[in-house]
Amino acid sequence: MRKLGDLVEIRSGYTFRSAIDSFAAGDTEVIQAKDLGIDFGFAARPRILFTGESRHLLRPGEILVSARGFSKAVLFQDKELKAVASSSLFVLTPKSNSINSEFITMFFNSSVGMKAVFELSSGAALKSITKDNLAQIVIPEIPPGQERALGRAVQALDEYRSAITKKEIYLDHIREAIITKTLKEAAK
Repeated sequence: MRKLGDLVEIRSGYTFRSAIDSFAAGDTEVIQAKDLGIDFGFAARPRILFTGESRHLLRPGEILVSARGFSKAVLFQDKELKAVASSSLFVLTPKSNSINSEFITMFFNSSVGMKAVFELSSGAALKSITKDNLAQIVIPEIPPGQERALGRAVQALDEYRSAITKKEIYLDHIREAIITKTLKEAAK
């Protein structure tokens, strides 16, 4: 068994000094805790002109975990997307290349991982977890080959689910277009 703090560096997301307003010309997406609770690939996130230090920008392989409430952990993988996590998130950066981000993400999204977070969280109405408590979560050890295979299998299933969601959205748009066109023609 390994403690999370031995495997990853944990940092809080960027603290914005005011409300996050989206700009059409924004060059950086802001990822917030609410974005983790829905299908991450379809979240409409605000875009800003980010003037903070580049160390706050997300890098592929980093894991996003909510500091408050319970939501899905997300493995940030987009090499092309310039994004920053808000302060409602913790960003977990593996300490070495041998640390499997997919496995840690899968752990947090499992009932075992959610229970571990819940047990170390505090607060009556809205549970929150501190950085120090998050670091104390114990990650089970399984052989590296099995860990990689499990992480990849779960990631593949998540990507498949995302593809299904894209098709459902596409079909909903087609359905709505057919209905709208038919009703408009009937109203003429």
